[in-house]
Amino acid sequence: MRQEGHWKIWVWTVSAVGTLIASLSRIAPAVADEPAVTAGYRIAVHGVSPERASCASCHQQNGAGQPDVGIPRLAGLTSSYIAAQLEYFATGSRYDPVMSPYAAMLTPVERREVADYFASLPVPEQPDLIQPNAATLDHGRTLFLDGDYHTGLLSCSQCHGSTGLGVGDFSPRLAGQSDAYVAGKLQEWQTGDLRDPNGSFMRSEASHLTQSDIAALAAFVSSLKGKEAGGKEAGKP
Repeated sequence: MRQEGHWKIWVWTVSAVGTLIASLSRIAPAVADEPAVTAGYRIAVHGVSPERASCASCHQQNGAGQPDVGIPRLAGLTSSYIAAQLEYFATGSRYDPVMSPYAAMLTPVERREVADYFASLPVPEQPDLIQPNAATLDHGRTLFLDGDYHTGLLSCSQCHGSTGLGVGDFSPRLAGQSDAYVAGKLQEWQTGDLRDPNGSFMRSEASHLTQSDIAALAAFVSSLKGKEAGGKEAGKP
């Protein structure tokens, strides 16, 4: 009886989350104007202080990041999501030894302009990195699309979409993101770190994951091209 009750709760939760995401997906992200993008380009590429490296020195001018060392790709994320993270860094709601002092140097308007610039960029081609084995990708695909009833893990696709493209301003794009970055964030949540003011849900979800689950999920989302994740070739190199 207890197992049946647990199953019903899990099914209800999956259904409720799916309904919420479906409604949120109809809300289109705001589109930045050209002057804001141009101003953001100047800040991102040239920086705001001679003593500080520019955003592009780590995230690259095309927003590709450096996936091999866990620097996230910003191209493909929405402006609102990027701006919110910059605000968290600037105000101390989220901490990173590099990002926090840099974001604090920017005004709220400059943070929005930088966000608008990176959000305006096309998603670059993924670099040719060492590919995980098929078993790892298959395990990651199962967790991403189906979750795990036995541990109570909801599917990642409930919030991030079956293609990993995210849902508007509600959840960020994961498709093609650095696997080292994704794994690092999941490990932070798993250890109890909120990361940012909206991190309680992800902290709860990460508590259901093992280290091998984290590695598999990170590998799978990194392998996605932003197309249908449930297809036969989804997640394949």
